[in-house]
Amino acid sequence: MGKLTVLNGGLFTTIQDGGREGYRKFGVPVSGIMDEQAYKLANEMVGNATNEPVLECTLKGGEYRFDEDAIAVLTGAPMNPQLNNEPVNLNAFFKVNRGDILKLGFAEKGCRTYVAIRGRWKVPKVMESCSACTMGNFGGLFGRALEKGDTISWEKLEGDFDTREILSNQMPYYSSKITVNFISGPEWNWLDEKTQNFFLNTSFKVHTQSNRMGIRLRSDESIKVPDKQITSSGVIPGIIQLPPSGQPIILMKDGQTIGGYLRIGKVLDIHLNRLAQIPPNGYVRFKKTFF
Repeated sequence: MGKLTVLNGGLFTTIQDGGREGYRKFGVPVSGIMDEQAYKLANEMVGNATNEPVLECTLKGGEYRFDEDAIAVLTGAPMNPQLNNEPVNLNAFFKVNRGDILKLGFAEKGCRTYVAIRGRWKVPKVMESCSACTMGNFGGLFGRALEKGDTISWEKLEGDFDTREILSNQMPYYSSKITVNFISGPEWNWLDEKTQNFFLNTSFKVHTQSNRMGIRLRSDESIKVPDKQITSSGVIPGIIQLPPSGQPIILMKDGQTIGGYLRIGKVLDIHLNRLAQIPPNGYVRFKKTFF
C-alpha cells in the first residue's frame, strides 16, 4: 500500500477525477478536473485507469512526502517542481523512494498542475466520484482542499506499463491571453448588434475572484444588459452568463446547475481546457462559431 503525507497543501489543492455524471438533476455540479487534457495525459503516463483520481494544484502546488516508493508524473502548468530539491520534468514519469519530498512552487505559466501516482487510490466515492466539491463540502478528503497532515493512500499496481514520450511540439502552451470559440446562447439575440460587436471585440480581464465555479471577467466598460428577465434555467460548464453588472461569468466544473442570468453563449468544450489554465489578470477574447 502506498501513502502520501501532505506537508503543505499549497494555495488550493484538491483531489479530482473525471467528475460525477448523472446528478445534475439533483442540483449536484459535475466537478472533476478542470483541464481534461492534462488529466488524461497524467494517468496515461503512469499506466492508471482513465478515471483514476489525481491532485489538482492551483497557482501554488505545495509540499508532499512519499511514505512509500511510488511512480508519479506531473502535467499541466509548470510550478518549478523539485524532488528532494532537484528539478523534476513535466510530462515524464519519475520514480520516488520512500521519504522523498516533492515540492511545487508558483505556476510560471497557466495555473493548474496535476499530480498522478501509479495505483488505485483509496479515496471514498460520493455519488460515484472521488472529486472534491468544496462549495458543497463533499467528496475528495472531507470535502475541502488538502491541509497539512492529510494522508492519501493507494493500492500499488504490479507489472510493467507502456511508457509514452511527449515530443516538444506536443507540449501544451499556456498563455495569459487566449481566444476561445463559442456558440450563441438562448439569449444572445437579446443583445443588440452594437452590444454583440462590443462583446466580440473586447479583451476581458480575468478577475482574481475566479474559481472552479466560474471565471469572472471584467472590462472597463460594462456590457449593456437588456431590460428583460428569464426564469431560472439549466446551465452547464462553459455557459457564458451575463449578470446585471454587465460583466460576464463563464461557468466551470463546480458551477451551479440552474441560473437566472442571461445565457449569451456556450464556450466549446475543447476550449474549456484552455480556460482552466488562464491565470488571474489574464485576458480572454471570444470568437463566435457557426455550425
